[in-house]
Amino acid sequence: MSWISQPKLVAAVSNAGGLGILASGPLSAIETAAAIKEIRRLTDKPFGIGTTLMMPGAKENATVALEEEVPVINYSLGKGDWLAERAHMYGGKVIATVTSLKHGHEAAAHGGDVTSLVLVPVIASNMPDLPLVAAGGFGDGRGLLAALSLGADAVAMGTRFACTKESPLHENVKAAISSPEKTENDTVYSKNIDGISARVLKTPFAAQTAASRPNPLRVLIEALKQAKQFGVNPVKILPGFFWEPDKIYMLAQFGGATRKFELATVGPIWQLPT
Repeated sequence: MSWISQPKLVAAVSNAGGLGILASGPLSAIETAAAIKEIRRLTDKPFGIGTTLMMPGAKENATVALEEEVPVINYSLGKGDWLAERAHMYGGKVIATVTSLKHGHEAAAHGGDVTSLVLVPVIASNMPDLPLVAAGGFGDGRGLLAALSLGADAVAMGTRFACTKESPLHENVKAAISSPEKTENDTVYSKNIDGISARVLKTPFAAQTAASRPNPLRVLIEALKQAKQFGVNPVKILPGFFWEPDKIYMLAQFGGATRKFELATVGPIWQLPT
């Protein structure tokens, strides 16, 4: 929900009785602080902030959330012990997004090897005293009832809210997502989209991207661009291509895809694929 779950949408969800969560991925620390203040201007209900810890700038955004005493912090892809400890000091709650029982398939269109139907009851059985939020494939009351029967206490929804009037997505994108002509086969699931196994709408470009691994040189250039954007010395990036190539490759793909996704789904030039 990066660039989609903005203050207006977050506040609308919370005002309606849910828990709106701000997507901080594409935001700087200053932008995150401003977004939190805007949410509080629009609602007096509890809300949360999401942070993907392994991404550049995530720790800074999480620190801002802690300083602002955001009621709920949802973290993923990283160890959040320090974050939970500080949040609990002011009475905040912490949600850890996981794709397996050990590390904690389908959250935020990204996933692991186990589907929600299997993962939810496994976690519920092994951690019966821990509140459980099921994410991935839930978009209506039937899904909620199914999740509750599997042992979850609540569900998280992204795509469903992406189609609301408060969402900044272009109307053509909302129409494509909610089109009755679309079927369960009209998506592509691949690591080549943004570096992590992800599900996106099936288009010629998506199919082409899924079928071929990105050019390493382009990934390197993208990584250097991101380093500059976040004020990281490029010299620190280069060794990673030798010592942790898969991790750097994934981070570069993720960062590069975010901007492309934004242009493709929010920009006024977006058109329905033919």
